[in-house]
Amino acid sequence: MSVSVVDPVDAAALIEWSAAIRRSCVEDRVGAWWPSDESVLAQFADPPSGRRRWALVYHADDGSVAGAADVAVSDGDPAEVTVGVLPEHRRRGRGTALWEAARELLAEHSPAVVQSETWSAPGVAFAERIGLSIANSEFRMLRDSASAAPDAPAVSGVDVVAWTGAVPDGLLGDWVRLNASMRDDVPLGELTRRATVIDPDWVRAHEKRMSDQGWILVRAMARAGSRGVGYTVIFVARDGDEIIVQDDTFVEGAYRGRGIARLLKAENLRQLRSVPAAAAARWVQTSTAVDNSAMLSLNRAIGFEVADISYALEGPLAIS
Repeated sequence: MSVSVVDPVDAAALIEWSAAIRRSCVEDRVGAWWPSDESVLAQFADPPSGRRRWALVYHADDGSVAGAADVAVSDGDPAEVTVGVLPEHRRRGRGTALWEAARELLAEHSPAVVQSETWSAPGVAFAERIGLSIANSEFRMLRDSASAAPDAPAVSGVDVVAWTGAVPDGLLGDWVRLNASMRDDVPLGELTRRATVIDPDWVRAHEKRMSDQGWILVRAMARAGSRGVGYTVIFVARDGDEIIVQDDTFVEGAYRGRGIARLLKAENLRQLRSVPAAAAARWVQTSTAVDNSAMLSLNRAIGFEVADISYALEGPLAIS
């Protein structure tokens, strides 16, 4: 029995690793998205600048994969560790062995804290045993992708521009500003925020990475006159997938309470009808902080229902 690091250029081994961690984290959860093999291979082939990532596998006596861990760290940010053990191999120390191997890899990078995510009470209990504690909780919500797009009343003085793919050059400045505000404003509970610098180069590099990973970006921006005041993003797998991912939705503080977020989401859900790859989907998935009452209310009003809860945990790398 041993823990080893997958060679990042070994496509077959990375796919086997991804399948193991997917099964351990997604099994028995309805409509739970997980990265495709194409996405995983692209992520390891072209990581963001300053980011290190390792795929760990735990092999049982017969050579089969019994568990896996995803370990990553970026300059100046908390490390990220996700540990998954296949159901038939649990409660035998596999998770602890993977965690200890992750700690050894991260030690030389000296991150101040480690963050992890789980979707189960046993997962929380394991994380607490290794020194982490719950820092934020989110509802994972699902909407039937076959449902008609919701209605949204017009908002006086506000129009919505929608598109797929790269941000048009004329909207790039507003997109950068709104994304930077979103990073500072999104509810994260007690989680340490990441120090992401949002600028035009970051946006274009992000768009390229997402395209390389097989995603179609479906987006909309709300504008009051010539100023962008809100945006929303949906990710659709280019080759078709059961899950469509509703990602960020953000409205500037001065424009909240006027129905702009609903207008944005409704327009982007309508736009999905013109994306052929979206036809393969069964669900639209989104996540909302459990204490974000305004967004929870909006999501329920447009047809999302709670599927489960994810727990973000944080703690020190070294346990004294």
